[in-house]
Amino acid sequence: MRPDYLINPILMGGLVKELDGDLVKVHLHGRLGVITVPRRMIIENAVIEPGTSLKFFFSYVQITENPCDYDTAGLDPAEEIFPVLIGGKVTEVNDTAVKVEMVRGFGTVAVPRRWVFTDVPLKEGLDAELYISCMHVTGKTEIPVESI
Repeated sequence: MRPDYLINPILMGGLVKELDGDLVKVHLHGRLGVITVPRRMIIENAVIEPGTSLKFFFSYVQITENPCDYDTAGLDPAEEIFPVLIGGKVTEVNDTAVKVEMVRGFGTVAVPRRWVFTDVPLKEGLDAELYISCMHVTGKTEIPVESI
C-alpha cells in the first residue's frame, strides 16, 4: 500500500568527512545524516578531501512493500545534478537512526528515524526508496576535520 504522501527531493549540502578507497563519506549539513557514495557520483574531477563542500538532491527515505526496478542511469555523472529514485535495503536500525544500503553499489544512507516514512515497525531487511543525485563540488570549508 502506498502512503498518502510523496517523498520529494530537495537541494541539500554536505561536507566530505573522510575517504576510504573509492568511497566518500559525506556528513549532511544540520546533522541530518551521513551518506557514503562511490567517488564516481561526484561530477567534477576536482581533488576531493575532508572539508570539501558538496551540493546534491536528497529526500526522506520511504519504506515500501513493492520495490520498483529502479533506473539508476541518471546517477551517471553528467553536467547537471538530477534526482533519481533509487531503492535499497534497511541494514541497520537503532534508537535514533536508520541505515539503508542503496542498490547496485551506490553506497549507504544513514539518517535519523524521523527521516523515514513507514507504516510498519522499522527493522533490518525492509525495502526502502529515496531520491538522490550525483554531487557537485561547491568549495572547501575551513572547519577542522574533527568538527565535521
